[in-house]
Amino acid sequence: MLFLKVWWALNPRYLCVTFSKVYAPITPIILSVHFDYNFAADVSCEKMRALVHLAFVFLIYHASAQESEVKLIKLCTHCTCSEIPDVDGTHLVLNILCSELDKVDDLADLDKIQWPDNPNGLKISATFEGLGLTTLGKLPPNSQVETLRFSNNAISTYWPDPFSDVPNLKILSFTQNDLAELTPDLFTNVKVVEDLDLSYNKLTHISPLDFKHIQRVKKLNLQSNSLKKFPTEALQSMNLLEDIDLGKNGIVDVLLRRANNIGLKGVKRLNLSGNKIRSIVKDSFPDSNYIELLDLSNNVIEVVEEEAFLTCTSLRELNLAQNNITFTFALPASLQIAILRINTLYHWPRFPSNITYIDLSYNRLSALYEDRDVNFDNLEVLNIGGNQIKDFDVQSKLPKLFSLDISYNIIPEVPASISSQIFPNLEELRLDGNPIESVYFKNIISLKNLYMNDMNRLFVVEDKAFSNVIGRPGDEIVYEKTCFSLYLSNCASLHEIQEGAFDGTNLCMLDISKNNLTRLSRTLLEWRSLNEGANLQFNPWHCSCDMQWVLEDLLPQMYKSNSLLLSEFRCASPRPYEGLRLVHWYNWTEQAMCADVYGSDNYQIAPSTIKSSQISSLTLILAGCIIAALLIATALSVYLIRNRRRHRVRQAALKRKRQSALDVREANGHEQFSALDKV
Repeated sequence: MLFLKVWWALNPRYLCVTFSKVYAPITPIILSVHFDYNFAADVSCEKMRALVHLAFVFLIYHASAQESEVKLIKLCTHCTCSEIPDVDGTHLVLNILCSELDKVDDLADLDKIQWPDNPNGLKISATFEGLGLTTLGKLPPNSQVETLRFSNNAISTYWPDPFSDVPNLKILSFTQNDLAELTPDLFTNVKVVEDLDLSYNKLTHISPLDFKHIQRVKKLNLQSNSLKKFPTEALQSMNLLEDIDLGKNGIVDVLLRRANNIGLKGVKRLNLSGNKIRSIVKDSFPDSNYIELLDLSNNVIEVVEEEAFLTCTSLRELNLAQNNITFTFALPASLQIAILRINTLYHWPRFPSNITYIDLSYNRLSALYEDRDVNFDNLEVLNIGGNQIKDFDVQSKLPKLFSLDISYNIIPEVPASISSQIFPNLEELRLDGNPIESVYFKNIISLKNLYMNDMNRLFVVEDKAFSNVIGRPGDEIVYEKTCFSLYLSNCASLHEIQEGAFDGTNLCMLDISKNNLTRLSRTLLEWRSLNEGANLQFNPWHCSCDMQWVLEDLLPQMYKSNSLLLSEFRCASPRPYEGLRLVHWYNWTEQAMCADVYGSDNYQIAPSTIKSSQISSLTLILAGCIIAALLIATALSVYLIRNRRRHRVRQAALKRKRQSALDVREANGHEQFSALDKV
């Protein structure tokens, strides 16, 4: 029926001719006018149009009556309806969630749904997610609907003006659908919508007229489509637009200055990441813009003109990560956050004095900045990891810096400038992946977290290595003794930590996993002070009697505080313990690692005389078995020898007996022959 309504509105003249030929026979009946078929066929199209209009009204009324008999789909019967707080938490909303887990028949015809009863007059938020919708129908009337989400469907077509009966719609989302094009009749009556999400669709172009009815949109999301360019004329009606996301498209050029557009002047956040932009020029951004956050990361930018960003006088955050930028450029004085990681910069850009966050990691910097050329009094985070810096010698004080990352450079030792005098508020220090062979902090430094992972040239942590590292009190709880967390992991050559390495320190957490450690001293540190646990996994521990204290003191503490750190805490030697987890001995009353049955002395070269008390029961059992086997073999041999001798005696006796009988017979024969001779 909805199709006929739309067809009549769009094609009245075509319907006139059609009805004059097809429905002329029934028109007289409908109108109770008695005229024959020939008259109805010969009547002019203009007159027939009026007659057909009346007939069509009757048909619409009749079809509407049939539609009223169709059973409507009650959403709260099939979907989840609940009253939840709004996003800002100021009031309750009636939330309707229809997902792929709900079996709803004929939900593709959204005009057949029935909104739930709402006696409290709450605002309605409805989500139709993962239902396989391909066509968006016209929604039934409801002035309390403010949020509609059609995410993760397959919508590619829609009825004209589907939201005309939900006039107070403020949030509309079509994310993750199959929309390939837009038409102005999709947004005809959504004049109050503030948040429009069209991300993850298949849009290839935007017409300047597609958004002409939208005037109050503040946030527009077109991320992850196939747009190669974006006509700024489409934003002409959006006077309140503040946030526009065009990331992950195929946009090549940014030339916004040439566009005389009112909609762009109020934009505060502009996302152009993941496109194919190659250069940023003077015409890239309009004059006197209000852009505060600009994301140009994951492009192929090679050239940035010297004054390209100077028109962005309100810019606070600039993200140019993962490009091919080699040469530096000017930055606006308002900039506070600069993200330039994964580029090919050889020199430091000229940062303004208001800068608070700098990320220059994984570039090609070989030297530190010149102290006389910069003002880093407001700098809070500095990340220059993954470069080729060898000397880290900071002379000027960085009063507000709380995070310093100089990991994966070629620094051969702990820099002497790492001190509380230069970094009075430093909380986190990263020295990972540097070719440091000997750890020693020459000056006192107060920290919360110290990272020294992936140091392949570190063999031994020597005495007093961390004696000058002290903890920093937290903001919530102040301990009598402040502590810090040390992460010294994945150092393949580290096989020893000397007992005095942590003298004068207090650790909250110790991570020495994935090293080559075999022994752990009881006096290495105050193990009970590790309120966050100790990670000792993935080391080739030698579980001898020297490690018995771990079972008695450390293991119960680790089991209660963080049992996950015991899953790969295993023995590597001696052989009876190989691969056995130490948690196997949890709550044992005996000294398992000092027991004789598994004693390490059995695997050492011993003198020729061994006391009987030192022989393990396993050895006695084995020796007993061997002796028993020898006795059985001996007895069997004796038995066989004696049996063979008896056999030989019996054979000899039998042979003699046979010989005697033969002799007797022969003697009797000789006597007979003698008697014959005599005769």
